[in-house]
Amino acid sequence: MGRLLARKLRRDMRGRAGQFLAVVIVVFLGVTLFGLSYDAYRNLIASYDRVFVLTNFADHTIAGGDTDAILAAGRRVPGVAEAAERRVADAPVKVGDTTLLGRLVGLPADGQPPINGVMILNGEYLTPGSPTDVLVEKHMVEHFGLTPGSRLSLQTADGWETLVMRGEAASAEYIWPAPSRQQVLASQDEFGVLFVSEDLMDRLTPGAAVRQAVFTYEDGADRASVDAALSAVALANGAVDSFTQAEQPSNAALHEDINGFGEMSVMFPVLFLGAAALATYILLTRLVFSQRSQIGLMLANGFRRRTVFLHYLSFGLVVGIVGAIPGIVAGMLLARLATSLYTSAISVPVNVIQFHWVTLIVGIAFGIVAGVLATLPPAMRAARFTPAEAMSGAAGAPRAGRSLLERIVPALRRLPTHWKMVLRGIGRSRRRSLLTVLGVVLAAVLVLASWGMIDTTIVLLDRQFNEIQSQDAEAYLAPGDVDKGLAAVAAVSGVERAEPVADLPASVRSSTALYSTGLQAFESGTTMHRFLLAGGGETDLPAQGILLGSALRDILAVSEGDSVEVTLPGLDSSFKAEVAGFVDEPLGTFVYMSLPALRTALGGSVEPVNAAMVTFAAGADPAAVRADLSSLPEVTVVVDSRALYAMAQSFMGLFYAFVGLMVALGGIMALALIYTTMSSNISERLTELASLRAAGMSRRRLALLLTSENMLLTVLGIVPGLIAGYYAARLFMASFSSDLFTFNLALRPWTPVAVAAALLIAALLSQWPVLRAVERIDIAKTVRERSI
Repeated sequence: MGRLLARKLRRDMRGRAGQFLAVVIVVFLGVTLFGLSYDAYRNLIASYDRVFVLTNFADHTIAGGDTDAILAAGRRVPGVAEAAERRVADAPVKVGDTTLLGRLVGLPADGQPPINGVMILNGEYLTPGSPTDVLVEKHMVEHFGLTPGSRLSLQTADGWETLVMRGEAASAEYIWPAPSRQQVLASQDEFGVLFVSEDLMDRLTPGAAVRQAVFTYEDGADRASVDAALSAVALANGAVDSFTQAEQPSNAALHEDINGFGEMSVMFPVLFLGAAALATYILLTRLVFSQRSQIGLMLANGFRRRTVFLHYLSFGLVVGIVGAIPGIVAGMLLARLATSLYTSAISVPVNVIQFHWVTLIVGIAFGIVAGVLATLPPAMRAARFTPAEAMSGAAGAPRAGRSLLERIVPALRRLPTHWKMVLRGIGRSRRRSLLTVLGVVLAAVLVLASWGMIDTTIVLLDRQFNEIQSQDAEAYLAPGDVDKGLAAVAAVSGVERAEPVADLPASVRSSTALYSTGLQAFESGTTMHRFLLAGGGETDLPAQGILLGSALRDILAVSEGDSVEVTLPGLDSSFKAEVAGFVDEPLGTFVYMSLPALRTALGGSVEPVNAAMVTFAAGADPAAVRADLSSLPEVTVVVDSRALYAMAQSFMGLFYAFVGLMVALGGIMALALIYTTMSSNISERLTELASLRAAGMSRRRLALLLTSENMLLTVLGIVPGLIAGYYAARLFMASFSSDLFTFNLALRPWTPVAVAAALLIAALLSQWPVLRAVERIDIAKTVRERSI
């Protein structure tokens, strides 16, 4: 009996080889995608963690305030293992002819610090007595082609001072060289990191260096409670910034990216395997109904219902195993390649590639469970047939009569007979039609959800750099006469407009939380920045009060009209301000206010303007204008806003490649799914089609009717598919949103049209093997089998 059923299983699969192969391909793709994304996610986490361990990366950092009191109180917090102090400063640095903003991190010259050490990749560590020797961070070394012995210049309190590169270093803080949480993108021509001795920090302009208290936790400590306790210490002692390891700018930016691997490792494979399950269900359901007489014969000849049930259940088991095992192997191998490409692209100093048993086991289980669950209902149905019912063919008899459309639109009753057959064919087997429509819906969800991620990224980057920000560059002014600096910038050939702006580090404190960000104050009628409201629409800078990034509504637990405290550590000033509204911006979470309001808040004690935002004249050479701006003695650093846009687009290359792969795989899956549903549709109706041929209908007319019916079902599935795909894409993008990035779904107008067209093309392509089957119908054999 077992051999007989095994032979029948093989013959059934050979008889519907194309359909079974399509389902296996979908399972293969889903499991491959899971193995690729989940293993890459685990490998990247392991790579970062290895750097964290090697450098003893701080679990919590508190900047500013009474650092001595913070250290004393922090050491008493249960769960704190170690505490240390260091200094960090920003100052202009020259590499050749390029002037950039240098992030200087103080290190003890006589050995590695106890917390936040560095990995020496080339050269040597600092030595006492050589204050002008520095370590240069890996990204800066690679960008400028530096080697030990290379010379740089630093602007100190006494002017420009020559530095000598002693070694190349990597740091857990700057795996991604982000200046701050609000500036996760920075051109390497404009920002770099140096690790310097404390003696060199003493030579900077007074007040330039910020003291920081850094803490590590004991193993097994309750991180949430320690985080909360240290945050309370920071609030109580006037700190300007307090953040956990997860919130550290570089780490937060990277985890936004790799968490995408983690989320996509679940969401997209679930969609693919859901599609495979649906295709398997459709295939086996129609197989069961086409084999009712065989099932009746098996039951009448002594086969137990359990045996029949297990026989049909084995279809899903075979499909799951055949698709999942090669799929998970392919996925895990591709994950190794993806990990290496990713770590190389962003210069991660450690590349950890591990074998994860959980990926292998879960991947195979995914495929098997999807196959078995899909075949469970039709297998149970086959086992419930009675011999008489199965052999009579009564089960699942199609409905007759006018179609729903004919009842709604009576004029359709006057259509030619063959077109009424198309309309009535849809309603005669509602289950068959519904499953076909569901296949189209799921295919639309897969393609639109993937495509929507690419659209959103492209649209939001364009919105940030072309709609919200209008400046071509931002020139930071040297300390001194601000009016003279602004006049010098405006006088540069090729500058069309120059506006004064205060662009300052800031922290915002509510009654419950502290958030470190940046404050930008513009002229009241600025043309350099637009302020798009979180609820829709646009506003101007308020005469009084501030605008906050929309993420701060929840982070600070504030609403419009509430009062917050704004601290500007660079100006050693604080003031109270009313929240006038919340702005919706894709990148960053800033504080905005007008320059007159800021000057009033500061009481006229200090001039806050420290930069000029400029636009270039039409036809001007951007590179030449930037070079002329950088050469001005009144300017320290020039930030090229257009270069940041290009950089953002280039860094999205890996993301586009990965999501583009999703679109391609989604297209293949859609083709396989539509082919399976439609070919099963034809297989189920072979007797009916043969009867029509025997009655004299030509092959061409029959092919036209089948194609029309299938295309009509495709059209019926596209609209709900696009709606479901929109909400799926919206859900996916929302999962990536944070205070660093706001990913509200944004589809380009032609995208739904393109997806609909792609599905129609896939449906048409699916007709080709189906219509070939119609050509091969043996009329005499099929009708004879029906009459038995």
